[in-house]
Amino acid sequence: MAYNVKSRNELSIILEKEVPEIPEPSFKLEQYTTPGDLASLIAWDLQYRVNLVDARILDLGAGTCRLSTAVALLGASYVIAAEYDPKLLGICREALSRLRLMDRVQLVRAWIRKDLGLFKAIDVVISNPPFGIARRGADREFLEYSFNIGARILYFILKSGNLEFHKRIAENYGYSTFLLARYRFPIKASMLKHRSRIRRVDVDVIVFVKETRE
Repeated sequence: MAYNVKSRNELSIILEKEVPEIPEPSFKLEQYTTPGDLASLIAWDLQYRVNLVDARILDLGAGTCRLSTAVALLGASYVIAAEYDPKLLGICREALSRLRLMDRVQLVRAWIRKDLGLFKAIDVVISNPPFGIARRGADREFLEYSFNIGARILYFILKSGNLEFHKRIAENYGYSTFLLARYRFPIKASMLKHRSRIRRVDVDVIVFVKETRE
């Protein structure tokens, strides 16, 4: 059953209220909390592309599970939230339990890398991956891992300025690329290398759609 969420704004408010931000985020792991309005944008768009009730969704690098929670609130019943940090998985568990969504979201501890075994039978991948600032190429690892899964649709939040590069990678794997939105992503000063109270990074919200062969 989907929760009676009437608007994208309402979904955003629920996420900000019920799903905590990442406490003491690691710069090395590039742990950036997905803003509620950005998670709701992705989930709201996705519900018009697939039947959420039947779709098998993978949230890659889930953090505190704002993306997983967003799609579950809109009716998704099969979501895997993959996250490496056990502290964040604990926060996910508490938030999902509070919202009575634990039966919809499976929590899995995993470090995303090329030799990680592929998750099977996934229809949709949603991800706010590392931006590749602390570890060059981390964003590409997440992206290529997801392409190898073979999901029908991928939603990625990626640092702006590389759209053509991402298009070329997608083409190599048989995916078309669509820019859903550009967004000023807020990163709070809790990250040790940031001097300003809030730093905003330009990101692209990109939808990759697997091309069908006739």
